[in-house]
Amino acid sequence: MEKTKKLLFQICCAPCGGYLTKEFFKDFELVLFFYNPNVWPEQEYEKRLTEVKKFCQQEKIELIIGQYENKKWSEEIRGHEQDPEAGERCTICFQMRLEKTAQQAKELGIKYFSTSLAVSPYKNLTVIKKIGQAMADKYNLQFVVFDESQKKDLWPKAREFSRQENFYHQNYCGCAYSFQKPK
Repeated sequence: MEKTKKLLFQICCAPCGGYLTKEFFKDFELVLFFYNPNVWPEQEYEKRLTEVKKFCQQEKIELIIGQYENKKWSEEIRGHEQDPEAGERCTICFQMRLEKTAQQAKELGIKYFSTSLAVSPYKNLTVIKKIGQAMADKYNLQFVVFDESQKKDLWPKAREFSRQENFYHQNYCGCAYSFQKPK
């Protein structure tokens, strides 16, 4: 089957995004977008990027690498450093990443976009969908994401896929504040 729809997929890491790329978005021609200004420290950012590059080379998927804008991210979340995980700090982070993804899709003439952020059981799918839809409306695009009934199965499948592919798997979302919080 020829894939006629192109989708820009913001990927945070190979473990979360790899499974979705192979299973959930089968009907799309994918372009992956690695934009993760929240990831700390920079060595962690590089580890995640290396794994995504490896995955894209293996699967022959185009990869666009956004700027590492950790200082900008820190400015955006200022005042929310002590927020609980899945609180307002995360909402601001989702907003920043999804807006950049929508802007990139618009620049590339890609009508559909999505994110791997919603796979994690630690992230609020309702919030991500709301922000994604707002960005879709703002940029005249379509936000594609799974629903809550699909989410419960995605995380264990993504983790198993990650183990099979021998991907580096981090134990925190990415920012310094999620690193400090016990899971």
